[in-house]
Amino acid sequence: MKKADLRGANLRGALLIAADLKNADLRKSDLIGADLRDADLSGTDLRGSIFLTQAQVNSAKGNADTTLPGRLTHPNHWQRVKQNKEAFR
Repeated sequence: MKKADLRGANLRGALLIAADLKNADLRKSDLIGADLRDADLSGTDLRGSIFLTQAQVNSAKGNADTTLPGRLTHPNHWQRVKQNKEAFR
């Protein structure tokens, strides 16, 4: 589902475990109960998504290019992953 246009999608309860959602457009999607464990949200646009929780974000992978709704924050482990990749360049 890399680079998928999922704007406004109903993803209620979707099992997205380890899904590759890099650079996907999930604006205004409904994510209540979606399982995002280990899903890669790097570069994904989640602005305006509804029912997305901090716990869901924390269980996923992402980077500084992941756009979250204003009420949520990038988890610390996302920053560490980015730093580790830069260390190996």
